[in-house]
Amino acid sequence: MAKAKIPNSPDLQSKIQLKSSYKGAIALPSYNESSTLPEVLESLCQNNPELIDETLIVINVNNRLNSDANNNKDTLAFLKAYDSPLQLAWLDATTEPFAYPDKFGVGLARHQACTTTLKFLTDQCPVISLDGDSPVNTSYLENIYKHFHDPKHQAAHVNFQHRFVTGSQEETAIRLYDKHLHMHRSGLEKANSPHAWYAIGSTIVCTKKAYLKSGGYNPRRMAGEDFYLLQQLSKTGNKIDIIKDAWVYPSNRQSDRVPFGTGKAVNEIVEEGHWHTYAPECYDQLAELIKTIEQNLESDAEGILEKLSKETKEFLQERKFLDVWPKLQKNSKDTEMLRQRFHEWLDAFQTLKLIHFLTEKNYPKIAVEL
Repeated sequence: MAKAKIPNSPDLQSKIQLKSSYKGAIALPSYNESSTLPEVLESLCQNNPELIDETLIVINVNNRLNSDANNNKDTLAFLKAYDSPLQLAWLDATTEPFAYPDKFGVGLARHQACTTTLKFLTDQCPVISLDGDSPVNTSYLENIYKHFHDPKHQAAHVNFQHRFVTGSQEETAIRLYDKHLHMHRSGLEKANSPHAWYAIGSTIVCTKKAYLKSGGYNPRRMAGEDFYLLQQLSKTGNKIDIIKDAWVYPSNRQSDRVPFGTGKAVNEIVEEGHWHTYAPECYDQLAELIKTIEQNLESDAEGILEKLSKETKEFLQERKFLDVWPKLQKNSKDTEMLRQRFHEWLDAFQTLKLIHFLTEKNYPKIAVEL
């Protein structure tokens, strides 16, 4: 069956005369967020005035063809009346012919917003992802631009802390989920995985150059578009840094808009009253694998497998490691390239699959405790 055609992007609108170029840009999809978007924009207004003036903000107000567009129409009315120092523009994807068919959602919304900003930017300019329910701190722009002033820096994510803006059950739920996220990243970091980052859409930043090289947001993804962009950024040779002093404060609202992610997790925790995360032994096994690879780059596949645990060995064998490893060696000009190509093969998704495999085989999940 042929894939559905990717919808065209609407024209960019603004009540001000936009500049021909900017220091950076914020790409923000907005769906049913008329009540939260004003707070996000006001938080941006509290940043350095000079940087505000050099930052284009593109808001993609979007919904599907079969959904109620009234909330988004309120958002558009607000944007048309809103006076601020922000360099603010928007896309109207709320009605035909630009509202989305059923098979499209947040991936397309981020893709359209980011792509629209690119003509205003040079290669090293940051493309900043944000959400319509996620205010920022007062030094947000300053710290992002400071980080990307170094041309070695091509991709990053800012820091985050979910806000407790709903009831006590939701507050407990998001605390548990936040701790799970931090524990997972910490486990990956201790294992020396290059994929130790938070996959939260409102935190991702990369240069225009890195965005284009990675292929950008996948417009066909209904969820997980943030995870896969980070994975592609990593696969195309970019280290994903964390900008510790730039903060975003996402909502902890419950949501059924996507099949996984924060909103879905909050729903489940509220219903079940608990949350489980991966056992420390899973990360120990990952660390053993990475260390074994690092110390045996010139060894054959059989020699590497002999040094690993039964479970990790089984996982690699199922993924044809015996065939893959010699090809990686043959196609790498030096050990550094071989190391990089191994981590491209054992990418973020395969790393997560390994952790799931180990969880099912031998190391059950453990309860997160506050």
